[in-house]
Amino acid sequence: MAIQSYSDLISAIDSYTVGAGAPGDLCVMLAEEALRPLLKHYRMEKKITQTVPGGTSPSLPDDFQEARAVVINGKKPRPISFQNSDPSALGYVLTGSTLEIRPVPTTDYQFDLYYYARLPSLSPTQTTNWLLTYFPTVYLRASLAQAYHWLKDDKAEQMEKDLTNDALSAVVRDHTRASVYGNTIIEELSSW
Repeated sequence: MAIQSYSDLISAIDSYTVGAGAPGDLCVMLAEEALRPLLKHYRMEKKITQTVPGGTSPSLPDDFQEARAVVINGKKPRPISFQNSDPSALGYVLTGSTLEIRPVPTTDYQFDLYYYARLPSLSPTQTTNWLLTYFPTVYLRASLAQAYHWLKDDKAEQMEKDLTNDALSAVVRDHTRASVYGNTIIEELSSW
């Protein structure tokens, strides 16, 4: 049985647990919450561009998980701490859902954010996402670990956690292959 949609995943969970009554929708939701912090894949990458009024800082998108690159008027600021003692160095600090630019530009500025987006949740109306499309085994194994936890079968739960880790290694390998090997970084030597 190929797992291509949310309903396929729920059916597979029911099939593996042999009708033991594990709530498939809850298992999928808990699996997604467990997987989100572990995921970093090129299919999660997004970019936003906006003009930000001077004296203000941009808000982060609702699906923001992790910054990949920040560009302000064509320059790359660096992440800094609140204790930064150099007020002239262009930097940024994440504060809740805001990316505070330091020093704050006094005029309107162009803001580009390249980021990793959170994994979209599956549901009866959102029937697929990139992880289910390309790595259905990750979803199945992580959901089954949650199902066996609910069924209080510690041995089966640990086995599914181990299989989830194996499946996640395929996600990591795919990301590395696409983002490192396919994008050769060329460095120029300024002088000898």
